[in-house]
Amino acid sequence: MSSNISIEKLPYNIQSNKISQLVFLANIIGIRKELLINAGQKEIDAICATILYRHLPQAQRNYAMQLIRSVNNRPLQGKLIENVLLTTFVNPQWGIWSLTNKELESDQEFHQLLDNLASYIGISASFMGVKDIYEAFRKNKKLGRAGLVLLVIFGAVAFNKSELNKVNKELKNRSVVLTSELYK
Repeated sequence: MSSNISIEKLPYNIQSNKISQLVFLANIIGIRKELLINAGQKEIDAICATILYRHLPQAQRNYAMQLIRSVNNRPLQGKLIENVLLTTFVNPQWGIWSLTNKELESDQEFHQLLDNLASYIGISASFMGVKDIYEAFRKNKKLGRAGLVLLVIFGAVAFNKSELNKVNKELKNRSVVLTSELYK
């Protein structure tokens, strides 16, 4: 039953040292290092279960949740359950680590297309553009319609760039492209 829930099934090149594994995995899914005090193999297995959860069939999801609930550190257990629920039942994008390679590549393609389009038409979230909006606001004591539109455009471009950077970072973290059925 547990064959699909192990560190070897993750799409990352992870060191064999348990402390390095914990730190790496915690960094990937956004767990504060303070939650890893006295952590060991049980916590490594639970984090692996969290990462793989949305790709598992129901029977293995039950086993994965047992692994997560076996963690004695209640705040860590709560964070792992929260990550599972958010990425499986709310929005997988909230845990980019839960996406398959194909989903990541699709996201990368989409955000790169938007970034290229914004560059092509000359829109960027440049500091100078934001500075101009600020100066106009300071001078007129209000943000005009044009300033508001520019601010929204700059925000959208900056958000897209941020998402593209997140996807690129995750793809870089996945230095190993596994052939596992879970991540195809």
